[in-house]
Amino acid sequence: MRIFCNMFRPWTGLLAVLLVAGCGGGGGGDRSADGQPFPVTITGSVSLDTTNSLSSDGGAAQSGTLTLVSDSKTSTAAFSDTPGLIAPGSSLSGTAVKSGDGIGAHFSMSGNSNGAPATTDGVFSDFAFDLHNPSATDTYRVTFRAMLTNLVSASGADAYAYGDLSFRDAGNNELYFSEHRVDTKTENASNDLNADAPGDVFWIDLAPGATYRFDALQRQRGGTLSSGSYNADLDTFIKVQSVEKIT
Repeated sequence: MRIFCNMFRPWTGLLAVLLVAGCGGGGGGDRSADGQPFPVTITGSVSLDTTNSLSSDGGAAQSGTLTLVSDSKTSTAAFSDTPGLIAPGSSLSGTAVKSGDGIGAHFSMSGNSNGAPATTDGVFSDFAFDLHNPSATDTYRVTFRAMLTNLVSASGADAYAYGDLSFRDAGNNELYFSEHRVDTKTENASNDLNADAPGDVFWIDLAPGATYRFDALQRQRGGTLSSGSYNADLDTFIKVQSVEKIT
């Protein structure tokens, strides 16, 4: 059996926005600068792509939950096996006004086979954050933290499991990512991958009057085409850690 996993890994980088390594940098902890609602507008949405997400087959199983935390209040939408039956709806959106507010998606799947194929051929979720600084004079730093678990495992002669996530801004700069793949078929050994962004915290500086948007796609799939089994668990939550005036 091969298992790849990732949990809350630290990361660094420099893109169109400033990025910071570790869990405590860039924002002064889980708070707004003065304990009041954020002085910038931050809206987030997470949705399940019910058009392209498929039900499992051959006795396999999958489930998923979308999560929105707004003003410290949590809303969820969930499905079991059939993505089109997600309830109460396939999209959640709201405004982040306090530290800890954010959006997330959790996918889980498994299957095993004794000669007949078992597959979960794909489930997809979309994330988006829109930021606006209404001030005419002040620049604010918005710090985000990515909380992630990404686990894939497979056993047997021909089984595979994939889980990946990528956050990108409008300039196609990748802000955060995780991609794990495992494939037990001998000729597919080159498919195995365990790649993660080198950290979990990043920040965006908003000049007076500025707007900023970034999006993400989360995906999961797996299967066993002969005797074997597979499992995957991909759990993502992106929260606003702090908003602070910097000039």
